[in-house]
Amino acid sequence: MDDLKPTIGSFGDLMAQTPHMDEFSKKSTVFLNNHTQQAICGPSRASLMTGKRPDYTKVRDLKTKMRDMVPDIVTIPQYFKEQGYQTVGLGKIFDPRCVDKQRDKPSWSTPFLPEHKLDYPSAYGPPAIGFYQNPDIKEKIRALRNEAKSKGEKNLGKYVRDRYKPPFAMSEAPDAAYVDGALAVQTIKLLDSYKDQKTKPFFLAVGFKRPHLPFAAPKKYWDLYDSSKFEIAGFQGNSKNGPPIAYHSSGELRSYITPEISYEVSENKRVVLSKTFQKKLIHGYYAATSFVDAQIGKILDKLKATGLDKNTIVVVWGDHGWHLGDHGLWNKHSNFEQATRSPLIIYDPSIKKQIQVTSPTEFVDIFPTLCEASGLEIPSNLDGVSLLPLVKGERLSVKPFAVSQYTNSNKTGYSFRTDRYRYTVWIEDKKSTDPIFQGDIFAEELYDYKLDPNETQNISEAEDKSNLMRRFQKLAANYFNKQTETPLKNFIKKPQNKLKIGATLNHYGLNSKKEELFLKDFRFLTPANAAKQSRVHPQPGVWQWDRTEDFLEFSRANQLTLRIHGPVSPQASKWAKEDHRTAEELEAVMIDFMTASAKRYNQEPMVKHMDVVNETILPSGNWFGPKKGTNLWENPWLKMGFDKNGFPKYIVKAFEIATKYAPNIKLVYNQNAGMQKPMWDKLKETVLYLRSKGLRVDGIGWQGHLKLSRSTSRFTENSDQALKDLSELIDWAHSNNLDFHVTELDYKLTDQSNLAAELQEQAQLYQKIINVLQSKVNTGVVTLNLWDLGQRLKKPNIYFQSIYDANLKPTPAYTVIKNAIINNQ
Repeated sequence: MDDLKPTIGSFGDLMAQTPHMDEFSKKSTVFLNNHTQQAICGPSRASLMTGKRPDYTKVRDLKTKMRDMVPDIVTIPQYFKEQGYQTVGLGKIFDPRCVDKQRDKPSWSTPFLPEHKLDYPSAYGPPAIGFYQNPDIKEKIRALRNEAKSKGEKNLGKYVRDRYKPPFAMSEAPDAAYVDGALAVQTIKLLDSYKDQKTKPFFLAVGFKRPHLPFAAPKKYWDLYDSSKFEIAGFQGNSKNGPPIAYHSSGELRSYITPEISYEVSENKRVVLSKTFQKKLIHGYYAATSFVDAQIGKILDKLKATGLDKNTIVVVWGDHGWHLGDHGLWNKHSNFEQATRSPLIIYDPSIKKQIQVTSPTEFVDIFPTLCEASGLEIPSNLDGVSLLPLVKGERLSVKPFAVSQYTNSNKTGYSFRTDRYRYTVWIEDKKSTDPIFQGDIFAEELYDYKLDPNETQNISEAEDKSNLMRRFQKLAANYFNKQTETPLKNFIKKPQNKLKIGATLNHYGLNSKKEELFLKDFRFLTPANAAKQSRVHPQPGVWQWDRTEDFLEFSRANQLTLRIHGPVSPQASKWAKEDHRTAEELEAVMIDFMTASAKRYNQEPMVKHMDVVNETILPSGNWFGPKKGTNLWENPWLKMGFDKNGFPKYIVKAFEIATKYAPNIKLVYNQNAGMQKPMWDKLKETVLYLRSKGLRVDGIGWQGHLKLSRSTSRFTENSDQALKDLSELIDWAHSNNLDFHVTELDYKLTDQSNLAAELQEQAQLYQKIINVLQSKVNTGVVTLNLWDLGQRLKKPNIYFQSIYDANLKPTPAYTVIKNAIINNQ
């Protein structure tokens, strides 16, 4: 649909009369936070249909031809045609101004059917200038055409449109007398022809033209609404501290004129409309939406009647949003929510229920989604990702943000929409494919939709949002860096970041040689296991804070920074591990422990990071859970159960408590094992889910116990691949505004008889890991923590090695760590 924003009942609009899309949504996936790549028809459609962003297609306006810019670009229907599909298009799929006269000839198996070749009822004929069936309007247009002819005008259509083009209209004409009605009739004929076709699959694209201006529709759709109940936008001004470049004067609307309708523009370049006229426009938009909904209903009914619904994927989308007076804006042409947020509904016949997706998605995701859903290989150069895991209900999120852009004058705003925020950075005289520097930034915007859904205040310069702004600036820098082969420099004006290196001390290491060795080189401390539930809160009513207090006092005396390790973890008390413990008992003691921990550590200024949960997922991607008895390594907290979305209640509750009671501490989700993809995919999904609930997750951790088990053996057996996986994991963390911590680095000794060779291999691995970490310091926070300082005995004949040997003499790994510390001073 053209210009359709989510004024649809299934998207939560209580005013909308859209029964057919609402019914369709009951067995489909409804994407509630979907966004266009650019809020204008030509660029949006070129991007959606190719899976490439506007700075790649170079279609950023309504006059650039897509294949003039990128001759070999491949569209969705073109790709499906190459895979053996019959591809047919009719209506407005591409914007006609941005492709060839055959509406992109390479895309279609049969000649594209434009609107002027559709059949219309003989009693009415085609709509005047493509829009109007109202008799009075058609007569005025006929008179103007005759007038143009008498004056010898060559372009009769332009002569008429420059003088008379009402912004809204209604008539008693039937649906089929309008373009969209005629499109529905033609589509139904095509579906009838497909029902008996057994040999060749089809790809059918139908592009409706409403609710684009003018809002012309049969009167019966206007009559669905009581015009007195429409309310104009409550906020019609500039956002506080909002840059003027973000706004426009609604030029598209102002081109719809009659002798009775003209427009004024205010001093701040905003169109001035009376309340009555605004309500008439809103009424017309909703009427046109209901009209196109009815046409969709006819097609869906035919699809079902032919039985094609049983094996046909259906995608319903609007090319971008539309302003209905918010910010004093009309039309699209901005990076605000009402312009970028766009409806997307996907029906997969194998899924029999509605799924609502609130995480960010974008139109470049449609191409890979259709490929995966159809069993086709996804082209490797696409900018989007497949949404099929969301359609199947397997995941809640596939990406942290959607990106939209809009150019005003010589400045382009790139807008990053997450689950809660929108950050927009305006770049002067450059595009995302150019190297971008700090001096290229013209303006910035930041909006918090949880607290300010109408974008009334740009909070980018608020003092309490400085950390958040830095995170978004890093996010934007990462995005721009991926669009160009030229490395970015100085996008964010800040000093060179450092790799923060620390170490762990056990409580018995205080007041010992290890304490002396620690203070010689480190100022970043992780108390080994002093803060875990098994030690602090071994059973209801029993509290033992003595060891954590010793570490806090040690840190105060020596001005150390602390990371609190693993409050909610498998190192639970034997009381919690007892098999008869109920979910209710476990929840009560976990809440007491987590609440007390969060409150206690939040008061300590030296505590900067805290592991909220630790070791929650197995390398297979399954949740780590309880085992029988109390002597095995297990996670009893999983017995608390799962929430309605399938996530462990203990993880959600732990982060709820930490978010509430530890606002001064960065919250970390820590994980063990190696670089197993199923495990990290589960962690990523969980982190994004927690954030979608408004909970704070500031970083992720990887323990890094090298050679501990088969899960970390790749670091010695195939270190190049393991390091590549580690690098990509850090990139994901930083692109999601997460710190990355290596939390427990050590090395398992497997051959004491060849100790020198083992220690040399350890040093080499440490150097490789540090090289990866060092390469990431300018995209986000990176820390490295050594587990212990010396050699520790885990089981008979199993030793774990840090940077000092059994006699506390430096090993080759010490030199690696010492050099890294010096390089980061």
